[in-house]
Amino acid sequence: MAPQSRAEDQSAWVILLTSVMVGALVVVASVSAFGLLVGPGATQAAELSRVTSFMYWTQPFIYVMAGLLAGARDSRWGPVRAPIIGLLLASICWVILRKQELLPSEGNVVAYLMTAGALFTLGGAMIAPLIKDYVGKAVGGLVVLGVLAFVWTYLNLGTISGVVQREHIVRIGGQAAKWDTVPVPGASVALLDSAQTTVLYTTKTNNGGRYQIGGAPVGDYALRVWDPTTTAVLTEQVTLEPSITGGTRWKLVALPTITEDTGNLFE
Repeated sequence: MAPQSRAEDQSAWVILLTSVMVGALVVVASVSAFGLLVGPGATQAAELSRVTSFMYWTQPFIYVMAGLLAGARDSRWGPVRAPIIGLLLASICWVILRKQELLPSEGNVVAYLMTAGALFTLGGAMIAPLIKDYVGKAVGGLVVLGVLAFVWTYLNLGTISGVVQREHIVRIGGQAAKWDTVPVPGASVALLDSAQTTVLYTTKTNNGGRYQIGGAPVGDYALRVWDPTTTAVLTEQVTLEPSITGGTRWKLVALPTITEDTGNLFE
């Protein structure tokens, strides 16, 4: 084998390994970053719903970058090897999601990851020879674009907070002797989808009756509160606003009044 040919093969393998390593690191980073988009109290249903859309828009960035690197200096074999790299990166993503129990039961996400991995890396490898010396800038541009998209998603997360309270009446001999507004600690609070079919976020009120739910995408939801003393369940529609603008307006939830009889007036 001629020295020049041997050097070209070594260079091709270096590029191949670089694209695999860089792609794998970014895949791991992207899945780790997903945790920043899911607030505390998120149910598994909320996580699975969010991770599906998150994978749909983040992974193509990674696969195109890996394809660009694979085809940067190997216009002949880059497009041939690129789909294999894409499938490898998609498999890494699948393993991480499965380990973290973030893999939906339906196979749509897995099929998408594998298909996108092969096609987007192939597209990147075919584009690379056309832009030649601008591959590095293209990869950098995709990184910046991906980060900006992530920041935009993060800024469009909403928060809702408020207090759960009730009227407490003390009666003596059938007459109301004391009437107070008291907080309700330990009440279960949940955020459901607007159709009220799936519980997405849960929390409990603190000793002051206050609650807060954050890290949910802005939009319409149903806020549900379970009375810890009675069997009452209150549900009302709410619209989450971005946390960066202060979140949704303070929400007061008034549970049914409790009346306490303490005996006769002259005892």
